[in-house]
Amino acid sequence: MQNSSFIIYNASAGSGKTFKLVQEYLKIVLSTENSTVFNQILAITFTNKAANEMKSRILDSLFEFSHPKNPKKPSTLFLLLAKDLNIEHHHLQKRANITLRQILHNYAFFDISTIDKFTHRLIRTFAKDLKIPQNFEVVLDTDLLLGEGIDRLINKAGTDKVLTKVLIDFALEKIQDDKSWDIAYDLTKMGKLSFEENQSYHLEHLQNKSPKHFLALKKLIKQKILLIEGEVIDIAKQALDTITHSGLELEVFPRKTLPNHFAKICDSEFSPTKLYNNQLENNLLEGKIFKSGIESPGPEFVSELNRCFLEIKKRIYDRAFL
Repeated sequence: MQNSSFIIYNASAGSGKTFKLVQEYLKIVLSTENSTVFNQILAITFTNKAANEMKSRILDSLFEFSHPKNPKKPSTLFLLLAKDLNIEHHHLQKRANITLRQILHNYAFFDISTIDKFTHRLIRTFAKDLKIPQNFEVVLDTDLLLGEGIDRLINKAGTDKVLTKVLIDFALEKIQDDKSWDIAYDLTKMGKLSFEENQSYHLEHLQNKSPKHFLALKKLIKQKILLIEGEVIDIAKQALDTITHSGLELEVFPRKTLPNHFAKICDSEFSPTKLYNNQLENNLLEGKIFKSGIESPGPEFVSELNRCFLEIKKRIYDRAFL
């Protein structure tokens, strides 16, 4: 089997990856008497910060090698390179000095850049073959790019039947929720997720999906929502029946908060913020659901109301996440 020409370093943050990469770079440029070998090396990083740090460390190391503060006690990196290259210390110092001078006099060939800059340079070199203008510009304004994309999408309304239905239904749903019918804001908010690195994995699963797939998903979600709404209404009716069969008047509950809570749900109120922005749950858990002086029908009564309350709450929040 042939030996691989790739060396992979897998290490966590702060474990010395940059130190190792600088060592490997210096090993190449100092392994030969050819002091211009650096112009045959391409080093690529992801960020400008990483590229600048790599350049800085390489130049600092070469300067330190050629002008040691304490020749009798060289740096760890110097000793590692001398051992790896099997070279005398004074010889390594001489090579470092010459290489440093060559890099400084031919700095444009000291090629450590980001992958974006390398790609940009490569495309510009073959601009004619790619049939793009030689003076093309790269736009990094994500808001501008996203705005143009959304404008193009909206302009397709009326030409693509399925897409038109999706956009119209979206606008109508916003109006029903007392929000602006303008969908551009929502599309922009959702579109910004596509520029987030941690969203790329999820977006890959949507590449081959069409508006028809999303319409089918929307139908399924609506069915689940209707099922949950039916369940919570049934449980709320059970709770109200429990109160009615106990023989208690609604006035025994402070401000009628508890029976009103279940009544709201029976009237199709499913907003968590409107239903649970109070102390009702704490009062139920502590058994404080009656006005002072009112005797409870029994622990089973309180337990049943508590069960109904918690089951409804769970389903209400499940519905909110759909």
